[in-house]
Amino acid sequence: MALATRAVLDLVFSSRLCHVTLLTALRRSILQQGFLEQPAKFRLLSPTSHVFRAIHCSPGLFAGHNKWSKVRHIKGPKDQAKSKLFAKYALQIRLAVKEDGPNPDLNSKLDNIIRIAKDKGMTKASIEHAVKTANGSKDKAVVSSLTEIQGPGGAYILVDVVTDSAKQTRDQLKKLCKTHGGVYGSKVRHAFERKGVIAISSDLDMDQAEEVAIEAGAEDVEQVVSEDDTEVIQFICDPSDLQRVQEKLKELQYETRSSSLEYIPTQTLPLTGDILEQASNLVRELSDREDVLKVYHNIEA
Repeated sequence: MALATRAVLDLVFSSRLCHVTLLTALRRSILQQGFLEQPAKFRLLSPTSHVFRAIHCSPGLFAGHNKWSKVRHIKGPKDQAKSKLFAKYALQIRLAVKEDGPNPDLNSKLDNIIRIAKDKGMTKASIEHAVKTANGSKDKAVVSSLTEIQGPGGAYILVDVVTDSAKQTRDQLKKLCKTHGGVYGSKVRHAFERKGVIAISSDLDMDQAEEVAIEAGAEDVEQVVSEDDTEVIQFICDPSDLQRVQEKLKELQYETRSSSLEYIPTQTLPLTGDILEQASNLVRELSDREDVLKVYHNIEA
């Protein structure tokens, strides 16, 4: 094998963490020297090796090809009232305005939330009301917090809470945990890592999605089912790279469906039987609350 390829291989296998650019360099080196005829063979480098990390693919939510796809998809009530959903969007809008101002052109988080709310049918008047009341002129100030819970079977649960009545929300969450076998306030944050997650609606197959992920600079890519039962492709990246990856996807003519920072479990926990049902019920009840934006957990399918 040529010296150039050996140099890249040495760099890859001597590193405990490998950035996608190293994989790209290796691929190009092999292609240039005629050792690789088809792009798919690039994936013969074991993605499970403990000394480096490659782009993973997961053709379905429950496929289990990476630690993210193993997380059980626990949906909230299917007939959740739109009024409850819009109440969540209103809280998110108020929080985004409080953090970075009322101008969507200068506040990417606000722009993203407004776009999603409009797509779900929230009226312009309701959106404008949420923006106007963001500074607490008419309503109480909104605060954001991350609630840590240990669920049935030792499951780890993080709850992203946005509320204008912190004490009431805290008391209700404690009661909910007690009812469903959870322990409020357990230290579980260490079991999650924060990642940027960008979702697009696309008919790309996973081979094509991997190529896009490499070009965009994402760490990982997976296909999942969204809350409205549509398949989307999610690109996962370091939080500091979220805007850059989103802009690159836009350059590649892929429209962003959503973009956010989320908490990903570092390890999943397999549960079965009654314990699985109890833990799932707790997650569903938490997700159904107006003051809960999102629930993260490590329950494995």
